[in-house]
Amino acid sequence: MNKQADGWIYADLVITDAGELLVCPGRRPGQTAAPGLGNITRGAVAAREGRIVWVGEADGWMEEVRLAPGGRVVEADGRVVMPGLVECHTHLCYAGHRAEEFQLRVAGATYQEIAAAGGGILRTVDTTRNTPVETLLALARRRLDRYLAYGVTTVEAKSGYGLTLEHELRILEVYRDVAAAHAVDVVPTLLAAHTVPVEYFDRADAYVDMVVKKLIPAVAKRGLATFCDAYCERGVFTVEQCRRVLRAGVEHGLAPKLHADQLTPGMGADLAVEVGAVSVDHLDRVTDAGIAVLTNAATGAAPGRGRAPVAVLLPGATFFLGAGSVAPARHLLEAGVQVALSTDYNPGTSPTQNLWLIATMGCSQLGMTAAEVIRGITIEAAAALALEDEVGSLEVGKRADILILEHTSHDEIPYRYGMNPVWRVYKEGSCVVERGADKEVEACG
Repeated sequence: MNKQADGWIYADLVITDAGELLVCPGRRPGQTAAPGLGNITRGAVAAREGRIVWVGEADGWMEEVRLAPGGRVVEADGRVVMPGLVECHTHLCYAGHRAEEFQLRVAGATYQEIAAAGGGILRTVDTTRNTPVETLLALARRRLDRYLAYGVTTVEAKSGYGLTLEHELRILEVYRDVAAAHAVDVVPTLLAAHTVPVEYFDRADAYVDMVVKKLIPAVAKRGLATFCDAYCERGVFTVEQCRRVLRAGVEHGLAPKLHADQLTPGMGADLAVEVGAVSVDHLDRVTDAGIAVLTNAATGAAPGRGRAPVAVLLPGATFFLGAGSVAPARHLLEAGVQVALSTDYNPGTSPTQNLWLIATMGCSQLGMTAAEVIRGITIEAAAALALEDEVGSLEVGKRADILILEHTSHDEIPYRYGMNPVWRVYKEGSCVVERGADKEVEACG
């Protein structure tokens, strides 16, 4: 379908001689078993006008593809070529830090104790509210720059550090404005149901009323968010309160997501399936019954209960908190549930933007294979944003978001932990980051 009348496929970018080209193919409708990485040894990929037009073995591209005027060929020289990373759960816009709280936890204080003493999320809320919007824009821009340097080309970004009509709208407007001038695609999420603000102390239902009746309609009217999220956790918001928030979001065109079963087991998986959530995130304490609900949704055994949520696991938060159980990744995968990975970037429980490090944790902490974690930060993460038809894999028709790594084998990705393997980043076919001879990450020129 990409061939012109003369029988050729024309491209303005060809990346060839990949040691391994990782296609990371999407799932076919009804497919529960992951299709693997789609490795092509000595592979090549061609793009035109920001879209992939051809994928195959390096020896074959010249038989089908011609360069358009001004097109270029890039030699990968045996390196790994793969899709741009998809970061599907972040709290990108905030001000300040909570480094001293980390030291309090090291000394024995729990996350809940710190929050009860005035720390935690509410401390970040106060700092963020009192920070000028220009500063918030600069901070968000700098963080997107860092993500891009790590090879992340799509980022989900949540609100949740405003918790008033004015300040939640302001955070989402920051995402709108920073995305307009940045290479990284930003997917905005309203997370007003992040915690109960001080103005509504002991009045959680009244706060939910405000979110449902005022904030969600205002966000939808302005077109500021794609998703509506809520934090379903003991001592935060109940299942019924989250149900109200997510249903109101759906009524206003915002697709649901859900934080669930992070610190205590609950009915988060049931709620996620009930409302048709695109993803259910954390799941460190999900029960066997909750996994069964997700499995039934994934395998079609529970028709009429909504779409099957992707399980987004966040091992960085568990690691940084230093307590609690890890998410049962193997159980979820073997039960047929789609599993994605994310940094959960935030100032309190996971202040890292290194998605490659999270891939290592997927192996070392969650028992996932190299292929599973690579899919978890590409195509499965794209599915957690309902973007699997656009990004996350090197398939014809999708955006040409492409990485060339320094590695020569995909097994090196989780093995070389904490490092940045990026050699070049292409966003919609244009080189936006490259690593020079001095190993510093620079903008392509």
